[in-house]
Amino acid sequence: MTTAIEVVDLPAQRLLTKRTTCGHKEIGPAFGKAIHNVGQCLRASGGKMASMPMAVYLNWRASDCDMAAGCKVDGHVTLEHDCEWLDLPAGPHAFASHFGPYDTLIETHQTIMKWCADNGKQISGPCFEAYPTDPGTEPDPAKWQTDVYYPV
Repeated sequence: MTTAIEVVDLPAQRLLTKRTTCGHKEIGPAFGKAIHNVGQCLRASGGKMASMPMAVYLNWRASDCDMAAGCKVDGHVTLEHDCEWLDLPAGPHAFASHFGPYDTLIETHQTIMKWCADNGKQISGPCFEAYPTDPGTEPDPAKWQTDVYYPV
């Protein structure tokens, strides 16, 4: 289920990320491995997660994508484990929350892209997802929330 789409103004965000390329059907495992690398980098430096985990879709192709998995951080971080900084610019974003399993997220992405086209909003950069629900603590996929953002 997708909530109503709205435009929200976001501040600039700096994420500690690990980039990866994977097939669409491998996004979940690839994200898990990449966010694990981010966690290793944080532990090695003594830094802490300051946001929920996020996935930034840098390039989307017919069969695969380039993705960066990461989070905002508190504290000093020394880049290790192939991690790097990724800066997301401030500005307006088309936004909706998706409730349900990750394999149905495409519906929310398509709904936002159609809404943008129908409302004269030009997508101006990579979209990203934020994951406020931890599947490790919420076993029911119907209750998983994913927030989806498109810069416009």
